[in-house]
Amino acid sequence: MNSVGILGYGAVTPFGFNVNDLTAGLRYGQTKIQELKDSEWPNGSPLRTAALIPTISDSELLDKISLLLPNITKRMRHDILKARRSLRIGLLAAAEALAQYGSVGKINDNLALVVAGSNLFSGALSEAEARRLSRAYPSARHGVEMFDTHAVALISEVFSCRGYGITAGAASASGIAALIIGIDLLKSGRAEYCLIVGMPADLGAADWLGINMIGAMADSRILPDDSLCRPFDKAASGFVPGEMAGAVLLGQPESTNLRITGSALRLSGSSQPNPSLESEIRVMREALISAELVPKELDLVSAHATSTPLGDATEADAITKLIGENTCVNAPKGLIGHGLNVAGLVETIVVVSQITNGFLHPNLNLESPVKPLRYIGAVAIEQSVNKVLKSSFGFGGFNASIVVEKCA
Repeated sequence: MNSVGILGYGAVTPFGFNVNDLTAGLRYGQTKIQELKDSEWPNGSPLRTAALIPTISDSELLDKISLLLPNITKRMRHDILKARRSLRIGLLAAAEALAQYGSVGKINDNLALVVAGSNLFSGALSEAEARRLSRAYPSARHGVEMFDTHAVALISEVFSCRGYGITAGAASASGIAALIIGIDLLKSGRAEYCLIVGMPADLGAADWLGINMIGAMADSRILPDDSLCRPFDKAASGFVPGEMAGAVLLGQPESTNLRITGSALRLSGSSQPNPSLESEIRVMREALISAELVPKELDLVSAHATSTPLGDATEADAITKLIGENTCVNAPKGLIGHGLNVAGLVETIVVVSQITNGFLHPNLNLESPVKPLRYIGAVAIEQSVNKVLKSSFGFGGFNASIVVEKCA
């Protein structure tokens, strides 16, 4: 097997609660990044600018999951309501991906599960520590739910997954890394189907402060909030968080013409947050080689482009050296923000949306490019898209790339 099929996909993003909402938002091309009200972001974080999922009550979210999964049990509904909000949002994305495929009951025994990210519940850990310091006990469920593996456990229970299960942490490359693990499971014969799920970053206030202290986040004192995220622009000052979840169901390539034909995952051999030009070029080249493509055959490069000065400049340089200046380039973070652990997974669904609907979403706030590439402008372009290179790069030297193709 040289490729795997994308059988279903689901997304919850600042544009709305399904892939159709995401597609419409990408086409419309207006940013969802905005100034936050006090404590609007969960866990009492210091964030003042972000792209949030639309407001929804717990019961409304559960109703959406139940519509996609009509056989959900009363006990399971109770467990879902008790789960962290980030996990519930991830469950909704997963339900859409499986419902899109439509044969959930037939694949449970052969359904593997990979959850993208690590430190999935550090917000819960911060809350539990605050309770301890105030001489109160944590939740009775904390001893189980504090582990990342709880996400795998609950998702597997809701969807009756009885195959391989694991979490995959690779910083901001976690989403693509999780997909690559799923690809390898299918190719090795360890799984017949694999569900990849990513949830919103559930970090505590100290975590957000730490990220901000190393200079990774945008400085709202410099630019207005709605133009603060500027992928590939010289005025970029750092990333803006985005709240999102995504899920992709992988299976045999013969079942669909939408396939992942190439992939590569590489370390830079560094614990630092700085990007590596050599490693980025290498991982993109290896993904193209495994897809048996040459750079000029690509219709689009869907970039990581977080709106960080060094990160964007390095990635633009890597694209220039490997791909050249004639292939279209776009990056969705100016529209929906940076999803951290889930970014690459949701952005793969962004790629799928462009391929299946025949358009290229715009780049926002790109006025003075760090490199003269063929960026999509401020308005979406309607055109056929068949071969796309998607990359993600994470702190600590994580580099990941895949090739997504619409095959005949």
